[in-house]
Amino acid sequence: MRMLPLSVIIVNWNSIELLKPCLVSLFEKNTSFDFEVIIVDNASKDSSVEVLKKEFPLVHLIESDINMGFTRANNVAIRKAKGKYILLLNPDTIIIDVNILKKWTDFMDSNPDVGASGCKLIYEDGRHQVGDAGYMPVINTVFNFSLFLSKLKPDRFKGIFLNYNKLSKPIEVDWISGAGFLVRKEILETVGLMDEGIFMYADDIEWGCRIRKYGYRVVYLPHMKIVHLQGGSAKKQKEISEFSFLWLKNIRLLFKYYNKNQPIVLYDLLISIGFLLRAVLYFCLFIKTGKSDVKMKSHRMFKYFQFSISVFGKHA
Repeated sequence: MRMLPLSVIIVNWNSIELLKPCLVSLFEKNTSFDFEVIIVDNASKDSSVEVLKKEFPLVHLIESDINMGFTRANNVAIRKAKGKYILLLNPDTIIIDVNILKKWTDFMDSNPDVGASGCKLIYEDGRHQVGDAGYMPVINTVFNFSLFLSKLKPDRFKGIFLNYNKLSKPIEVDWISGAGFLVRKEILETVGLMDEGIFMYADDIEWGCRIRKYGYRVVYLPHMKIVHLQGGSAKKQKEISEFSFLWLKNIRLLFKYYNKNQPIVLYDLLISIGFLLRAVLYFCLFIKTGKSDVKMKSHRMFKYFQFSISVFGKHA
């Protein structure tokens, strides 16, 4: 099997309206780089398969008759990938940096001790999208996140999420977002593939932390940027919201796994306080600005708070 520099893997689920511009940008911005694209379609009910076959015939399409979830679908594609490196890419991303794939793999070639790396995820208006990288969910990081210490002093207090507003040089982290997760394929024989016990959400945290556990560095590259639409359309937002509590559940499970000697009630207390504070602050900001998106954030944080209270102290 001929080795390629890179295999780009995209898991698709009813996302053709987002996947098309993603693929167009991927090919247009990387014309001089040799890579393959593998798309796993998780039993989409929209026109995804038909459009992909008609408009993107060079893409390797894997059709599943069931929704396998994010981790299992990626693992299926990884086993078939011919690339030296594997890039997990979300269908709701837009490539904006010219030749980013070559620059990205050149960085990995120059740093053989790096097992995985991720770039900066931004909104369409250029704002940093918190959640593109971070640190293992342990007591300190949960505390720093919940009480805003990692936002106020990110260079001193590490939180679950990376919170730098101005960062231009690569920085070592514990995990990077699965929306743009580049991994060195040869390490997977030792590290293992994605954890299929996690259907979706927080799987990137588990995989990144596991890569670190095996002695490889995980690096965040803020000078490289990808637009992440996070669902994009109202329809997709509604679909994604159906799985929103999976993230909360999985983070909680990971905390328990990484902190076997810590009571889960301590995590529940800290995270509940964090979500409630954010709900209140967003609501105050909404009262001041009247912005509907701020109101939506307040509502979402309050729903997260309610979930945290509903599982408070229960077995993880």
